[in-house]
Amino acid sequence: MVSFKVYYEANIANVEALKNEIVSLLQQNSRQGKPNLEPGGPIYKWFTNNLMKFLTGPATSVSFPFQQSLIGLEPHRYKEGEPEWMAKDDVMDYTEVGDWNKMDHIMDYFNSLSDHDREKIVKKPYEQVDAEVAQWDKELAEQEKSENKLKEGTDYEVLYKDGDYTWVKLSSKEAYKCEGEAMGHCVGGYDPDNENNTIISLWDKKGQPHVTIEISNYNSTPGMAGDADSQEIVQIKGKQNAAPAEKYKDIAAKFVRNWMEDPEYNEDPDEPDRVVVGDGGNIGMISYDNWMGGSGPGRHYFFPDSKLWERIHKKEILPAQKDRIKKNKKAIHKEGGQTYIDGNLNLAYMYLKEIPRELEVAAVEGDLNLQSNLLTSLKNSPEHVDGDLYAGGNSIETLEGGPEIVTGDYKIAYNKLKNLKGIAKEIGGDLHIEGNPLESLDGAQDTVVLGKIFVGGWPVDRDPEGRPPVAERGLHGDHGGSIRRAAPEWMQPNEIRDAFKWPDKGRTGLVYLPPRAQY
Repeated sequence: MVSFKVYYEANIANVEALKNEIVSLLQQNSRQGKPNLEPGGPIYKWFTNNLMKFLTGPATSVSFPFQQSLIGLEPHRYKEGEPEWMAKDDVMDYTEVGDWNKMDHIMDYFNSLSDHDREKIVKKPYEQVDAEVAQWDKELAEQEKSENKLKEGTDYEVLYKDGDYTWVKLSSKEAYKCEGEAMGHCVGGYDPDNENNTIISLWDKKGQPHVTIEISNYNSTPGMAGDADSQEIVQIKGKQNAAPAEKYKDIAAKFVRNWMEDPEYNEDPDEPDRVVVGDGGNIGMISYDNWMGGSGPGRHYFFPDSKLWERIHKKEILPAQKDRIKKNKKAIHKEGGQTYIDGNLNLAYMYLKEIPRELEVAAVEGDLNLQSNLLTSLKNSPEHVDGDLYAGGNSIETLEGGPEIVTGDYKIAYNKLKNLKGIAKEIGGDLHIEGNPLESLDGAQDTVVLGKIFVGGWPVDRDPEGRPPVAERGLHGDHGGSIRRAAPEWMQPNEIRDAFKWPDKGRTGLVYLPPRAQY
């Protein structure tokens, strides 16, 4: 067990979960080849001490936006018997790492430093490091404007052209350095002589990169060199370690699909030679955690229309769905001609395209968890949910057919909603609609929300190339900030309040979130 310094001003109730997650992500990056992440080293110390000190410190109008941009947080609900400090208004619950790309980018900055300068980072607070990273990004952007002087055959190999773009394989230290400087990530520190790693880049007509893909050879035997005939994509990155910009996602997806479906590979569906184990979600692939193929059990990514996914869906997912549905059906009760479920209805991570008709009931007397499926609507939902509704991370385009009353929180973040038609009429907790491509709040006029409304999550703080902002400040509530100021007029505080049927029009209760801050 890793030992951590205790911070007595912590405002995160489940802080140990956050600490362990950060350690896990550091270890994961180390396994993927990112240098200087050994336990006890300066980068490790900075993340497990300086960053943790910042993230677990008291939330202020300045610090809260940074905290929200780095990790998923939501207000803590005090329970009887918990320590008194957990009852304070600013106490939060950690949910997940919300923007690991930013922390990943900080690691790249640390690795760009000399060994001497890297040792000094252990004394630097988060705010200072964030400012230094911003300056580094500025310098990299200036370098990007310089002409690409790499030579074909020496520094790179042209794989093929795709319209106005070219896929190249980088082959020299200079090529790796130029890629890292232009893209703002750590590939410049990789070893081009490492036969187990290949770096592929998407270039425009000017030779400027826009997508970096890392391919690794793998071997099922730990400690053994990889097999060139057995490969896995471990990273698919845009600039500053973010997902590729929208204009390049389809091109990247096409490359990955062609790579996976090369007729020389993946002849045996049960033992494929080429797999995707990282960043597939950046180009629209589906993740599956329990697959035994490739280099071993763990998360893999698949195109939803691929033969391999169809095989997995038929062989593994459908039986699991049937088993879960069967178990949930046993919890259905009937009283006075109405059906209900006595407790929670958990259908999360089941790859469902719709809520099963077999589980259609009038009420759920606990939580309804539909998180991270393939839903496009809330059709077949119960009319009444006595707990929380979790439906984030789907592809929901309409709320029609959803619950009429949700006593707890109504979480519909990161879907494909353009309006709120069909939203519940009564929401007793918070409403999360951040991360949707909303065009209006139509449909909210008859809805009462007793908690806070979380909005934002739109990518307004990214430039056309998909680069993240230099910094985020003052985004919480009505303190202002770039997210609120960049919101369309109908997403300003007064407009949001007027769109809903508030019991008190003058009340506050709005939180503006940066992209991926909480879901």
